[in-house]
Amino acid sequence: MNLLAILISAMLINNIVLMQFLGLCSFFGVSTKMKSVVGMGFAVIVVILLASIITFPLYKYVLVPLEIAYIDTIAFILVIASLVQLTELIIKRFSESLYKSLGVYLPLIASNCAVLGVALTNVASEQSYIEALTFALGSGLGYALI
Repeated sequence: MNLLAILISAMLINNIVLMQFLGLCSFFGVSTKMKSVVGMGFAVIVVILLASIITFPLYKYVLVPLEIAYIDTIAFILVIASLVQLTELIIKRFSESLYKSLGVYLPLIASNCAVLGVALTNVASEQSYIEALTFALGSGLGYALI
């Protein structure tokens, strides 16, 4: 499948919010102010993309060869929680007002099932690394679009 088709499919056709009902808590929680919506959308895009960059090779080159693929969910949650903490520190450092407007919903990205869902979908699929990253980007953009 070509990369543009994967990107558009993840954004519009298989949208993680509208079709898979993932990430609804943070989606509804910050949907009152435009600055919060844009900030949360950007944060989710970054976390989904970074999580996919790390979790795909972690699964394929560490968990599977060691025959411990059954702990993928736990390993992915640890990666995602670390990335959310890093994102939170960066947002706090560069935009205090955005950090305050996102409030409690920024740490909730760590438990956002959309991030974990994309990571698990990527490793379960027969996609290449680039296709998985394209799917992750499309999923994040689809979240932000809605």
